[in-house]
Amino acid sequence: SSGINAEWPLRPGGSYGKVDELFKVAEKKLGRPPTLKEATEDLFKVTVVRNPVTKLLSGYRDKVERVSATGIRPGMFKFNPDLNVNSTKAEKYKAFVQAVTAGKLRNHHFTPQWHKMKICDFPYDAILQTETANEQIKVVQEHTNTSQYIFPGSRAETGRDEGISTLQRTRGYYSLFEPELMDKLYNYFLWDFVLMGYSKLDNPNFPHLDFDQDIKKEFGHLLKNHIDMVTANPGTDGTNKPTAKP
Repeated sequence: SSGINAEWPLRPGGSYGKVDELFKVAEKKLGRPPTLKEATEDLFKVTVVRNPVTKLLSGYRDKVERVSATGIRPGMFKFNPDLNVNSTKAEKYKAFVQAVTAGKLRNHHFTPQWHKMKICDFPYDAILQTETANEQIKVVQEHTNTSQYIFPGSRAETGRDEGISTLQRTRGYYSLFEPELMDKLYNYFLWDFVLMGYSKLDNPNFPHLDFDQDIKKEFGHLLKNHIDMVTANPGTDGTNKPTAKP
């Protein structure tokens, strides 16, 4: 988020910066507590999202596979007790997805983006997609007077595994999933797909956006299940968590 100058003395603090300073400066200018929109109106506010299917696989590779000798977390054994160091990467990833969608493995890298990034609540000026960030970054540069700089944009994830990118692994890994598990995965990231227009694996446009996709046809049964759960559990999303309305 650029456009910061001496009048907006943001400094690095924790993971997200001292956002409270925005409100202090705005309150001083307005003479009253500001709204979120008023406190951030002088900034160009940007977030970057990614197809949740590839993002989850990337999260596993980066936060599990690359930081442990086995590529296994304890919560994964519940779904495949036979997992061991010699299990295939695809077998380990399947157990990982089962654990995440069942709520047995929690990490902010694995959570739905729409909720984490407050897509429905925060007044973003631009929401960029990782898949096309190389082009979209130009819009940000135009609004922030940074066109003279070169931004790296999206990168290939080579890591330590023979230079094979996450996207290259995607279809091979998910092809081993039963339809029921894919449904659980799509349901877990339901609002990322619906609100951000991302395409499913069987969509010809995958992994890019597809705002022409038939939401009712592709996600109708999941939306119905979600509505039924919320109706049965008012104030929750069916998993005993507060529900934000998209």
